[in-house]
Amino acid sequence: MKTYKTTHMVKMEDLNHHQNLYAGRGIEWMVEAAFIGAALTHGERHGLLYRNTHQFSFNKSVEPGEIISYCSTLVRVGKTSLTMRIALISEATGELKAEGYVTFVTVKPHTHEKAAHGLRLDETNDTEELEWRKKAQSFFHSS
Repeated sequence: MKTYKTTHMVKMEDLNHHQNLYAGRGIEWMVEAAFIGAALTHGERHGLLYRNTHQFSFNKSVEPGEIISYCSTLVRVGKTSLTMRIALISEATGELKAEGYVTFVTVKPHTHEKAAHGLRLDETNDTEELEWRKKAQSFFHSS
């Protein structure tokens, strides 16, 4: 599956009181990157509505001046929903700093009625991508 990438430089106004990336800003950028990936995959930006953020977790601090990328990959499709996996990566080191999942619902652009998108996941043998898909699917099933 195609991965879309957006890049940011962490500036002073993006920091928290610990002098690293404020989680709220990190999540804002994650949702933005997820929307970009979903819109480019779906082909209709007016036909997407945000539904939910799932398990966005920071693994490492992001420092001021650091250049980071959000990599967005489609990992789950429902009839009228799609879920993107987002990885926050340090451009300098390639290190995974955070990751999470965002789900959108597809709608008719002018009425906002749910609409089937017709998307399908491609076939893959990539074990990492298969794990992302499994995790994304787990958000939609009760135990």
